[in-house]
Amino acid sequence: MYKYDIFVESLAELSAGTELEFQVRNLTPGIYKYTQKWVKALVSPDPDEYADKLLIRFGRGQEHNQPYSIKVLGEINKIPEKFL
Repeated sequence: MYKYDIFVESLAELSAGTELEFQVRNLTPGIYKYTQKWVKALVSPDPDEYADKLLIRFGRGQEHNQPYSIKVLGEINKIPEKFL
């Protein structure tokens, strides 16, 4: 099980059941803790629907009182090929 967090302006940005693209931060203990990546994912307000957990944070870092669940479908490379 992985644990991620995301910064949003409002919960309306996280529509359940649709594939979304956003940047997450890994909170799973280990060498990759606090690394960020762009992902395609499905999110749900039900914390038990998907295996991984997603903590929601608002603009100034305030944590939402209920964790969501997330299913990462894949990583996205946002860096243009000419800069790799």
